[in-house]
Amino acid sequence: MFQITVVIMKKLQRLRNTSKPRTPFEEKLLLRIGRKVHKELYDSNKSIEWLAWEAEIARSTVQRVFEAKYNLGIITLDRIARALGYSDAIEFLKTI
Repeated sequence: MFQITVVIMKKLQRLRNTSKPRTPFEEKLLLRIGRKVHKELYDSNKSIEWLAWEAEIARSTVQRVFEAKYNLGIITLDRIARALGYSDAIEFLKTI
């Protein structure tokens, strides 16, 4: 019985430590950010590879931003914003 409880507790701990959004507001915010980044790339006729290179992040990270399934780090968002021509993440967030 004790071993089963420990296994369940470990699984719950992993769920809490994931970087997935926890509330509908967080999901909506991530979706808005992902759409804005995608629109900026589309409007400027730039590729995902270009953004990854300019922002010094992995291509898979850009994909995760588009998918809006995981939280973003503020540094990652700042790098993306600067690569897109904004002065920082705050200026970018003001436009969404």
